[in-house]
Amino acid sequence: MVNDKSALLKITVIFLVIQLILMFELSRQGQYSYTRSVMTTTCFWVIYAFLEARYRFYMNTYVRLMIILTLILDGFFGNYLDLYTTSSIFDKILHVFGTYAFSLFAYVLVVQLLKQPVNSSVKFILVVSLGVSLGAFYEILEFLTDVFSHPIPISQPSLLDTDLDLMGDAIGAVFAAIHAISRNFMDRNF
Repeated sequence: MVNDKSALLKITVIFLVIQLILMFELSRQGQYSYTRSVMTTTCFWVIYAFLEARYRFYMNTYVRLMIILTLILDGFFGNYLDLYTTSSIFDKILHVFGTYAFSLFAYVLVVQLLKQPVNSSVKFILVVSLGVSLGAFYEILEFLTDVFSHPIPISQPSLLDTDLDLMGDAIGAVFAAIHAISRNFMDRNF
């Protein structure tokens, strides 16, 4: 992967164009709750990109691409193609993949804040803990969205759905931890 600033800028611009087209199409179809969802995730990514530039964080290109891919899978496949409601497994797969991506993302940020090396045992526990915590936080956000916004369809139709999502989050976090101990995500040439 290339960590060239112009390549990263191109990736970001392409991502933003995709998201803007997606928001326009969802809005045109009257899917306003999905439009808000895509808008929210896009805004969070733009805020992160600003903070990354402002405070000179480093983000591995592979991890950056995994996050962008997760957001596109959520917005385009989950919302626009409506796989969240038409597929019984899409949400579960995305929980595994998304938690994998966000666990690595959180790990890269946390290690920069620690400013000291982390051994393999601690790295594994740290990545799993970050992933499971992020997954639980996401489930809480889904619950609060259901309670206050009353979206159709609701995010958490049953306790089984929530439990399967949390299991997917745990699996994704373990995959991320295994990957983190086998690769150096702080290496700017990865």
